[in-house]
Amino acid sequence: MYTAAKNTVWRALRPFYGRDAWPMKVRAGPAKGATLILDFRMNGSYWLGTYDNWILSRICIEDWLPRGGVAWDCGAYVGYYTAIFRNVVGDAGKVIAFEASASNFAVLRELPALNDWRNVQIINCAIGPDHGTLEFAGELGGASGPVDFKKFDHPIITKRVASCGLDELCFEKDMAMPDFLKLDLEGAEMVALHNGQRVFTEKRPILLLELHGDKVLSSVGDFLSEYSYCGWDVRYFNQPEVGPFVSKGSLETAIGNLCNTMVCIPGELKDKRRRILGIC
Repeated sequence: MYTAAKNTVWRALRPFYGRDAWPMKVRAGPAKGATLILDFRMNGSYWLGTYDNWILSRICIEDWLPRGGVAWDCGAYVGYYTAIFRNVVGDAGKVIAFEASASNFAVLRELPALNDWRNVQIINCAIGPDHGTLEFAGELGGASGPVDFKKFDHPIITKRVASCGLDELCFEKDMAMPDFLKLDLEGAEMVALHNGQRVFTEKRPILLLELHGDKVLSSVGDFLSEYSYCGWDVRYFNQPEVGPFVSKGSLETAIGNLCNTMVCIPGELKDKRRRILGIC
């Protein structure tokens, strides 16, 4: 009944907008007040501000991204995390959103003007292999992704898209290094984590990391060891008694029991987490 009602309202409103999605102001949550372009048949949780509450109730972005800081939203889709980051960094910070899907990008690029965000940059490229291209299935909404890393069980339309590495973006294209980095790359995380050597050693951003497959987990384990990061299944990040993964070996003990999202912080910030949780 609820779905039928949404479809009826959508059909009634669509002629006024001339497209499937239109500007809607987020009603609650950490992105509250931002205007996103949404198809409310599929994106109702973004509009209501309930999307990813199970994640955002366990890591408070403001604790880890400073006012005036820099955040990257890699795999931005409709820009929900872009809006959260912009709310946190304010006018003095910077947010860069990366989206490889041409159709998603066409919508996303409207957000800075809609919201008068003068410090939000929208870039049409994939994050993954540096100085290259990826074969990308870009017409699947939030499920769009690179066929090089993601398997699809149905026919798809693909195109080659530009792909950049983290160090390439910062040290060749002069983009501001992130304090907070969200990676949702549908499998390309396994490459992105290993072409940001200078970013992870010089800037050492906080990572909110989506996991797509066991191969990604292996790469995450290597990343934790190589760069002295600590990682938590996001479900336990705010639980004082749960310790971090710090290597491939420690992470392999949890394979099969992990959710699809991890929080990774530099090892030297473990005491900050303890202070935030009130256990120092």
